[in-house]
Amino acid sequence: MPSIDDTTRANIIGTIVGHPKGAPSKKELEYYNPSIAASTLTDHLIRLEEVGLIEAIERDREGLERGQPYRFFQLTDAARELFDRNNLFEPGAYRELFAEVEKTDEIKTAEDVDRPNRQN
Repeated sequence: MPSIDDTTRANIIGTIVGHPKGAPSKKELEYYNPSIAASTLTDHLIRLEEVGLIEAIERDREGLERGQPYRFFQLTDAARELFDRNNLFEPGAYRELFAEVEKTDEIKTAEDVDRPNRQN
């Protein structure tokens, strides 16, 4: 039986997969996962990075308005290959769910921020 942490981490990965740009900011992850406390979310993100499922990417802060995100989280290539091989976290299904979520103006603005190119 999966633990709460497993379910929580699966929800975080699902949010990343479903995000229109494939790389949500922490603010967006918090919004789409309201049952996860911000401090707990940070712990989960660190753990997912440590095991190589996600990676943080940062954009230059120049030109960003106050409060706009500059750090984003995306799947690693290895994670995407693993998930594809095992038919897990199919992007189309998660994007459909994502599109149905009501978004605040603040979240719409956060989603509109350009993401940096993939860093390896």
